[in-house]
Amino acid sequence: MAITPILAEDEYMHEPTDHPQFNESAYYNFVDGESGFAVLIRMGNRVNEGHAEVTVLLYLPGGKAAIRFDRAKISANDRFEAAGLKFEVVEPLRKIKVTFDGTSYLLGRGTDLENPKKAFTESPIVPVKLELHYENVVPVYGLGGGSGIQGAEDSIAVGHYQGPCSVQGWVEVDGERREINGLGFRDHSWGPRKWQGPHYWRWISCMVDKKNGFVAWSQKIGDTQAPGNGMVLRDGVVELVDKVTVKSEYGDAPYYPTSMRVSMCTESGETVEASGTVYHNVPLRNRRDGEVARLAEVLVKLDYQGRTGYGISEYHDRMNDGIPAGMNEV
Repeated sequence: MAITPILAEDEYMHEPTDHPQFNESAYYNFVDGESGFAVLIRMGNRVNEGHAEVTVLLYLPGGKAAIRFDRAKISANDRFEAAGLKFEVVEPLRKIKVTFDGTSYLLGRGTDLENPKKAFTESPIVPVKLELHYENVVPVYGLGGGSGIQGAEDSIAVGHYQGPCSVQGWVEVDGERREINGLGFRDHSWGPRKWQGPHYWRWISCMVDKKNGFVAWSQKIGDTQAPGNGMVLRDGVVELVDKVTVKSEYGDAPYYPTSMRVSMCTESGETVEASGTVYHNVPLRNRRDGEVARLAEVLVKLDYQGRTGYGISEYHDRMNDGIPAGMNEV
C-alpha cells in the first residue's frame, strides 16, 4: 500500500461490474469529543440490486442519537445522491461537500437500535438538515482499483482510499442548529460488498489535531487473519502501517466493546500504540439469507502518543447465537 496511488478520476463514480453485490460507497465522519456530538454518514450504491444504502447518523450529547436509514431506489451508478443525501466533488481527492435534507428518528439512547423495530416504532421523527465541507489534511492513501483489500476482493472492495479531514459547516436537528468546525475521516470504495462475508473487522480512527492521528484496520475472512493496515500521522508526517493488532474488552450481553488497545507496526518497523474507551454506541445491522452482521459504531476517547484524541470505531461481526464472531480474538 502506498500514499495516493489514486487518480483524480477515482474520486468520481466507477463502472459497475456484473457482480450481483457490486457496491460503490462513500463515508464521512466527524467527532467533537468535548461536546459528545458526532456525525457518521454513508451512501452505498448497489445499482445491480436497484438501491442505495443511505445512512445519516448523529450522535447527540447525553447518549441520544438521530438516525435515518433508507434503501433508496436507483437505476444508475452515476452519482451519490439519494433520499435527501448528496455528496459533491468540489476538488478531486481534496474537497467534498456533503448535504442532507430529510428526517430522522430521534432515539433516547443509541443502543435502542438493538431492537430496531421497537426503536423506529416508538421514537419521534424530527427534521434534520446539514451542510458539511470536508478537506483532506494530508493526501488520501489506499489501493487502486486493480488491487483490492487483501483477502477481501470479493467481499469488501477492489478499490479503496481514505484520509483524515478538516470539517466545517452546520447540522440542524429539529430546528436547533450546531456549527461544526473540527476533524474527521472520509472513505471511498468500490467493488463487491458482502456484509456477511467477513467473520469480523475492526476499523479504529482517531484524530488529536490536524497533524496527529491514526487509522487502523484488522479483519478476518474465512480462516485467514490478514495482517491489517492503516496509517499513523505524527507532526504532519504520514507513515503507513502494515500490521495491526487489536485487543478489546467487552461488556455483558449483547457484548458491545467497552475499551481497546491498538498496536500498529509501521513500514519502517516501528511499533505505535494507542488505547481507548467507548463512550457512545449505536449498533447497526444487516440481514441477508438468514445471516446477521452487526456493526457497532462506537465513539472512542483515545490516548495516542501521550495526547487525547477522539474518533469513531467500527466493530463489524457476524453474529452467531448472539455472540460477535471476533469477541474472543480482537
